[in-house]
Amino acid sequence: MTTGVLQLTEQLNPMAQTFRVTEKNGSVLTAIGLYFQSAPSASDDQLPITIELRPVTENGNPSGRRFISGTRVSASAAQIRAVANTSFGSATEYKFTFDQPLYVPGNVELALVAYTNAKVGQYKVWAGKIGEHVFGSTTELVSQQLASGVFFQSSNGTAWSKDQETDIAFRVYRAKFDTSVTATAYMNTNLPSKKLLTENLYTDAITKYPAEPLIFTKDNSKIRVIHPGHGFIIGDKVKISSDSSGYDSADTINGIPGSELLRTHSIDSADPFGYTISVTSTADSSLRGGGTNIYASEQYIIDDFVLSVPNIVPTSSALSFNGDFTTISSFAGNETAYATTSNVSLDLNKPTKFKNPHVIAAKEQEDDATKLNGDPSTVIRAVFTTTNEYVAPSIDLPTSNLKTLANFIDYPQSDDSSASNRNNITTIDYVAETEPDGGTNASKHITIPFQLEESATSIRVYIDAIKPVGSDFTVWYRTIDTSTSGYIFDKNWVAFSKNINPPNSSNYSQIGETDFYRQFEFNVYDLPDFNTYQIKITMNSTNSSSVPEFKNLRTIATV
Repeated sequence: MTTGVLQLTEQLNPMAQTFRVTEKNGSVLTAIGLYFQSAPSASDDQLPITIELRPVTENGNPSGRRFISGTRVSASAAQIRAVANTSFGSATEYKFTFDQPLYVPGNVELALVAYTNAKVGQYKVWAGKIGEHVFGSTTELVSQQLASGVFFQSSNGTAWSKDQETDIAFRVYRAKFDTSVTATAYMNTNLPSKKLLTENLYTDAITKYPAEPLIFTKDNSKIRVIHPGHGFIIGDKVKISSDSSGYDSADTINGIPGSELLRTHSIDSADPFGYTISVTSTADSSLRGGGTNIYASEQYIIDDFVLSVPNIVPTSSALSFNGDFTTISSFAGNETAYATTSNVSLDLNKPTKFKNPHVIAAKEQEDDATKLNGDPSTVIRAVFTTTNEYVAPSIDLPTSNLKTLANFIDYPQSDDSSASNRNNITTIDYVAETEPDGGTNASKHITIPFQLEESATSIRVYIDAIKPVGSDFTVWYRTIDTSTSGYIFDKNWVAFSKNINPPNSSNYSQIGETDFYRQFEFNVYDLPDFNTYQIKITMNSTNSSSVPEFKNLRTIATV
């Protein structure tokens, strides 16, 4: 049971009645019925009355600090007047139906609490007290009371006085389930929201979301869009838009009418840093533009995910999950996109790893007849069963979530030769990893520069890694004698040899690829004297769900 915290403004001279769920395996409560003798008349202030369930504390009192979420329900004076009667035999209960069913384990005590801002005496409920006459009778006495309940009153909602001889008239409703039915709840993920393509006002970092996210080329109708991690492939549709303070369809951007730019486009080419789209007009100049108010739809790649669905599974019931997911292709891969992987068994709160990438698609792909044809890209199913007619599993849908992880990795090539299992860099200019800065390999790790107390002439690198089939990694170094040669950040990178032959040997090999870590060694000898060095690792894969993994990087510089 989830509880909420009461505020002092809610302590309105409440009354309370405790009761106990006696069913061994518990029950699912749905409503409370109260019998009223009177309610405010039409000429009175029409203030409502509210009921809620609260936990019972260890000393048997209703909680003065917490109520059970989903059980707080109000009724108007007119609604209560319609059922109230000065004769208990003629009174009709008013049913306060909870916002959501409440599972209560067996032998748990709860408190029904009612309160109002109306004047004292305007709302009256029917009650009985042991030894007093039944209402309207001069001979019949109240001889029976609720075995497991106690009546309470309070002037402030936190201090309670109990009356062991009095109980109010009320009814508790519980659900009754069909044990022959297997019920299934279908849940779709939210569509990815549009992305603001600007996260700062500067254009200093090409791989972030800088100002001016559009790259124009003079006399060319293709526009390059900077949008890292977009999740699209060639042929997908993307919607470009702007907010009220940005461009509109009547504006012109570098010779391109806003009506041509701000619409849905088919993607001509894609890489990890963005994609290209085509318009009808040609650009006036070669420049970066677009301002700070350009938005684009996007998709979420799923390489790993964790499903979290808070739930309650009483004894005699069961709950399981499975899902349908939509495939996508890697930047350097040839996987089939927009196919369905069906009936994936799901374990809650545990990481699940796909063998191939999948996607939470944008609306443009869900609506595309050639892709998803109106179907959702991701469907999660919860399957409910029970063998006890008074209990069943339940889930808390508003707090459920699907956390996804996408590996930002590719296998780039330097030209348009279209080598198999490689991808071109088309959004930004290709920069080789040998360059001091700006290499366009999507996935990399760069260490800090290591300062030596004495000069060295060789470097040895040891690293524990998993290198799945279709993946690769390269280890790089650069060195400098800072006393004579300037800054290490201006130096080019050099790749360690993967050749197992001397003099610069390594144990890098395509043989022995496993799902377990093994040690790789890289060496380089007889370098010019240096007192500072730095290491870089670039990672590649033809399958974004199957990538190199690393731990325990060690480096040694020796003479």
